[in-house]
Amino acid sequence: YLSSLPFDGFAIGGSLGKDTAEMLDMLAFLMPQLPKDRPNHLLGIGDIKSVLGAIPHGVDTFDSTFPTRNARHGQLFTRSRGVVNVERAENATLHEPPCALCPCALCSNHTLSYLHHLYRAKEPTAATLATAHNLHYMGWLMQSQREAILNDEI
Repeated sequence: YLSSLPFDGFAIGGSLGKDTAEMLDMLAFLMPQLPKDRPNHLLGIGDIKSVLGAIPHGVDTFDSTFPTRNARHGQLFTRSRGVVNVERAENATLHEPPCALCPCALCSNHTLSYLHHLYRAKEPTAATLATAHNLHYMGWLMQSQREAILNDEI
């Protein structure tokens, strides 16, 4: 019924299951019933595993506090190291960018040891730099997914 109405797009939210697998099962059932010519938005989902799992089902956009909340708590998403917990002791002596593949302001101008120091000193700049980095990472992730879709890889 909803797909017959003249909505500009569809928002999917509410109870999405008890875990990622259940959410993806729900999307496998739901997405074929929605029009393919309109955008589909998944509300409140933004962790990397869920985003990568939802895109092949036809979800176009996401919103979540996941990347910014994780940044405020000292976690960086990187292409070269995976998830980095900045506050770990080994980062105190790593005088290299958090991600060598990332052109964001944090990775272009600062080291993991510097960011580690900022977090340990409770300096607000740490969360600002980490948040901008994680948002840059999510932009890169979505761009790479768009390219994969255009190349018929997804």
